[in-house]
Amino acid sequence: MGHRLAGFVIVASALAAGACGDDPLGIPRATSLEWAGSAERTGLAGVPLADSVVVVARGPDGPLAGVVVSFTASAGGAAAPAFTVTNADGRAATLWTPAEGPDSVIATANGPRAVLRGEGTIASASTIHRGRNNYIEYRAGTLPIVVSAPHGGTLLPDEIPDRTAGVTVRDRNTELLAEAVAAALEARLGGRPHLVVSYLHRRKLDPNREIGEAAGGDPRAEHAWWEFQNLIEHAQARVVESHGTGLYLDLHGHGHPIARIEWGYLLDGDALALSDEILDQAPWPTRVSIRRLVADNGAALSELLRGPDALGSLLEDEGFPGTPSDVQPGPGGAPFFSGGYNTRRHGSADGGPLSGVQIEAPFPGVRETAATREAFAAALAKAVDRYLQRWY
Repeated sequence: MGHRLAGFVIVASALAAGACGDDPLGIPRATSLEWAGSAERTGLAGVPLADSVVVVARGPDGPLAGVVVSFTASAGGAAAPAFTVTNADGRAATLWTPAEGPDSVIATANGPRAVLRGEGTIASASTIHRGRNNYIEYRAGTLPIVVSAPHGGTLLPDEIPDRTAGVTVRDRNTELLAEAVAAALEARLGGRPHLVVSYLHRRKLDPNREIGEAAGGDPRAEHAWWEFQNLIEHAQARVVESHGTGLYLDLHGHGHPIARIEWGYLLDGDALALSDEILDQAPWPTRVSIRRLVADNGAALSELLRGPDALGSLLEDEGFPGTPSDVQPGPGGAPFFSGGYNTRRHGSADGGPLSGVQIEAPFPGVRETAATREAFAAALAKAVDRYLQRWY
């Protein structure tokens, strides 16, 4: 089955009811609600529309401020916020994430209702989906591989305030590395991986954290966060649709003293210091981001972490040292990134359909120049090819 992008054609209709004036609590009551903007729009199923949907509340004298409006998605989608109040122009907005197939969002305001209805559409696997203001981009693929790059972006829009908590330093050139990896996988395997990239600087958004720390409460940053996360999930759904399962790779960059690849399976240095015999026993095989792959193959966890056919070992064979691998079973007490929010959310540790790993790449020899990025990408593509043949 080919890969598809599902979108929505949205048709607006408004139903008016109720009476003018205030209710007993003094809240203004509208006589009608109507959707602002075009009556037809497109959007990717399971992903927030690039622009919020806006409803206008009107009274006898025109647009009405202070009206409480509720939003409800009717067929599996989502609307957030679910409640809001109209501004001075009588406008209230919500972020609509439509479900695949027929869906609608209903706005109500103590009587008046306005309904947006949608119908799912199909696009080709070569479609490129860009989110609001091109902050987030998704390039659909055909391979059972999803690649994401959350920390390489350079955009610093004034509309989003700088984050004041957490790490704000970008992983330089990882957005370019992700593009090189996608190209190398296509050249090697004859198909495209799914690719999701954040082009926002980490000062504005950290898509590898939960939404509070990631966006700092700013609604525009939160919009981008939802786009990033939901696009990965949309890509994974396409992989499951056509292949049943697949591989998720989350690309990052580190500045640790040892210039090697760090493979994050949600096991820290202490866990990787354990013997193979211990790691192969409960609870470790159910705690890793490749949990499904271990179960599907009936393999020992240590084989998939640092056996000869582990990703780290296969890339060692191509000249790029890393840990864990058969050469370097663990970090040996050195600084090490074990995997983050994305690896847990989109890997199989919590039962997801795709197994995943966080790839932390050093700057020298990997992210540094176009030549080093291309060399690494070609080596990784070869390692992934061998990995898929062995375990999938």
